[in-house]
Amino acid sequence: MNDTSTHSVDYRDLLRMHEANYAVFQAKTEKEIEQAILKAFQICPYAGLYYVVNEVGLERVLTYNPASKQEIEDAPAQIDLTPAEIVRFFAREPAVTNIQPESLPEALVLFLSKQAWERAAVIPVMQDVVVLGVLLMLAQPGEKINQDTIAPLIYLAEAIPTALDSVKAARVTKQRLRELESISETSQLISSSNNLEQLYELLHKQISTTIGSDVNVAIAIYEPLNETIEIPYMVQGGVKRSVEPFPLGEGLVSILIRTRQPLMLVEDTERRARALGAKFVGAPPKSWLGCPLVISNEAIGALVVQDLVNEQRFTQDDLRFLIALSAQVAGAIYNIRLLEEARRRALQLETVAEISREVSSSLIIDNLLLQAVNLLRERFNFYHAAVFLLDKAEEYAVIREATGEAGAQMKRAEHKLGVGSKSLVGRATLEKEAQVVNDVSKDQNYYPNPLLPDTKAEACLPLKVGDRVLGVLDVQSTRLYAFTTENIKILQILADQLAIAVVNSELFAEAQERLLQHRLFHNVTKAAASSTNIEEALNSAVQGLQVARGGDQIAILLSDKEQKTLEVRASIGYPNDESARLKIPFGVGITGWVAAHKQSQRVNDVTKDSRYIAVNSKVRSELALPLIYRNQVLGVLNIESTSLNAFTENDEEMLGTLAGSLAAIIAHSRLLEQYRQQVERERLLYEITSKVRRTTDPKKILAITAEELSKATNAHRTEIAIELDDAVRLPAASK
Repeated sequence: MNDTSTHSVDYRDLLRMHEANYAVFQAKTEKEIEQAILKAFQICPYAGLYYVVNEVGLERVLTYNPASKQEIEDAPAQIDLTPAEIVRFFAREPAVTNIQPESLPEALVLFLSKQAWERAAVIPVMQDVVVLGVLLMLAQPGEKINQDTIAPLIYLAEAIPTALDSVKAARVTKQRLRELESISETSQLISSSNNLEQLYELLHKQISTTIGSDVNVAIAIYEPLNETIEIPYMVQGGVKRSVEPFPLGEGLVSILIRTRQPLMLVEDTERRARALGAKFVGAPPKSWLGCPLVISNEAIGALVVQDLVNEQRFTQDDLRFLIALSAQVAGAIYNIRLLEEARRRALQLETVAEISREVSSSLIIDNLLLQAVNLLRERFNFYHAAVFLLDKAEEYAVIREATGEAGAQMKRAEHKLGVGSKSLVGRATLEKEAQVVNDVSKDQNYYPNPLLPDTKAEACLPLKVGDRVLGVLDVQSTRLYAFTTENIKILQILADQLAIAVVNSELFAEAQERLLQHRLFHNVTKAAASSTNIEEALNSAVQGLQVARGGDQIAILLSDKEQKTLEVRASIGYPNDESARLKIPFGVGITGWVAAHKQSQRVNDVTKDSRYIAVNSKVRSELALPLIYRNQVLGVLNIESTSLNAFTENDEEMLGTLAGSLAAIIAHSRLLEQYRQQVERERLLYEITSKVRRTTDPKKILAITAEELSKATNAHRTEIAIELDDAVRLPAASK
C-alpha cells in the first residue's frame, strides 16, 4: 500500500541507517558506539534520547533534535528508578506509545509534556532479560511513527549489547595481553637484577603501565625477627617518600601480612577498614589495593597501590594483575634480601674477626677501641658508637672512646653515667645484660643525649668477663627497629672481644706497673742497703718509695722496745713537719695496731676507721706494714693517699716484700752501727792507753785520760778524782 503521508520510507536514509548500525558493530570503544548511535539519530527524522541503566536508575548518555540539529540539553540527566520500575517500564518489546504516566516514568512524562512531542517509541536495549538502557524516539504531532519506521532503530538497539560485549572482550583481551607483557618483561628483568632498589623501581614501572601512573605505590617488607614492617619504597604523588619502620599492628598492611590474602577496598574505605579491625594514620585513601608477598606460605612483605581521590579506582582486573605480579616478584625480593643480608652479615663478621685479630695482637687499648667504634659505625651503618669503661670505684661508666664530633665533645667533657642510673648504659652495667630500645620515644627511662638528637634506636651491651662488668658498648641508630636478634648477637660477640681486650690491657698494664715497681723497689732496697747509716737508709727509702708510688705520703716509724712506742724517723709528702715529731704508742692508731699485732693493715677509707690518727685531713686511704726481722717488730712502713681505695692486694704484697727487706736493712744497720761504735770505743781506748803508757807521772796520766775522755765524749768538762787514803788525793780535770 502506498503511503503518501509525512516520513515515507526513504531508501537512501534506510541505507545510511544500516551503515550506522554496522558502525556500531565495528566500534572498538564505548565512545565509538556512542558516536555510531548519534549518527543514527542524525539520520532518523525523530528526536532521540539514549539512556543507560546505572545503580540508581537511568543516566543520560546522548540526545539529538533533528529540528535544531542540536542536543536536547534540558532532557533529565538522571532519572531515579528502582530495579522493579526499570523492569516495569522497559523490560518489554519495542513499542510506540502516547506520552503518559502508564507507559513512561514520571520524570520523563513531566519533561516531554512540556515539549511539542506527542508520541514516543520506547526501544529497550536488553541483553537476555537484563535491561542495559533505552532508546526513546520522539515524534511531533502529525509525524508518522510506527513499527516500520523504527525498525532500523530496533536493529540498532539489538546491536548495542553485542557491540558492548565486543568492546569489553577486546578491552579484557588487551588488558590481559598488557598484563602478560608486563609480567613477561618483569620476569626477564628480575633475572638480571640483584639490587632491591632497582627491583622496586621496576615494579613501580610495571604497575604504572598496567594500572595507571596516577596511583600511589608502596612496597612493604616484613621482618619477623622483631615483628616490624619497613617501607623501603614509596611514591606518593610522583614523589618518593620515606616512612619510619613500625611494628606489626592494626593497619591494612599488617592484615595482609597476617592473613596472607589480597585485599581491595574501592568505596567507603575507612568504614570497611574499621570493620576489618584496621586503622588509618591520617586521611584514608578513597581506593586501596594490596597483595601480600608470600614465600613458602609465609608473608615477607606486600605490594600496595592506592588512590587518595577517586573511589572505584581499581577493578578485578587490577587485583588479578597485582596478585600475579606479587607471586612473581616475592621470590626475587626474598632472594635478593637473603643475598644482601648474607653480604651484610659477612661484612659484620669480618669486622668482628678483624677486631679479634687486633685483640690478640694489640695491648694498646685506646687504639683498639678507636678502631672498633669507627668500624662499627661504618660497616654496621650506625649513627654513633661508643665504649664506656667503669672507673676504679665501679661507681661510674666513663666514656673512653666514641665516634664523630659528638664523641670528641663527650671525651673532652669526660662524660660519665652512673652505674644503675636510668640511662641504658647505667642499666646495662647494673643488670649485666644487653639493653635494647628500638624506639626510644616509647621508653620512659630513656636518657636523651643533646649531642645526638637524631637517635631513634639504641642498644647497650655489657663488656663482661665472667660475672665482672668492665664497661659498655653503646651503639645508636637513626632508624627505628634497627636492632634485631641477629645483629645483637654479633654485637655481643664484639663486646665480649672488647672485654677480653680490656682485661688483657689491664693485665699488661698491671704487669708493666709491677715490673716498674719491682725495679723501683729494688732500687730503693739497693739505695737503702748502700747507705752509710740508718738515717740515710731510711730517708733514701721514703724518697724512692714516693717516686715509685707517684706522690703518696710515706713515713717509716721505728719502735722503741723499752717504751713500746713508734717514732717517725723518716717521712716525705706531708704538708708540714708535725709527722716528724709524732710518737705513737703500740696499739694506738692504725700504725700502733700494726706494731702490736705484727699484721699489715689496708684501709680503703680512713674516715670510716676509728683507729685513724689524722695528720693530713685530705688522706683517704692507708697501707701500714710491720717491719719484722727475726720475729721482732723494728717499726712500721706507713703509706697514705688522698684517694679512696688507693691500695690493692697486689700493692700490699709487693710492699710487704719491701718491708721485709727494709727490716733486714734496719737490723743490719743497727748491728753495723753498734759494731762501729764498739770499734771506735776500742780505738779510743787504745789511743788513750798508748798516751798514758808514755809517761810514769800519775798526774800526767790522769790529765791525759781526762782530756781524751772529753774529746771522745764531746764533754765540756771531765774530772777524775782518786782517793788513795785519807791523807792523799790525786785530782785531775779537763775543760
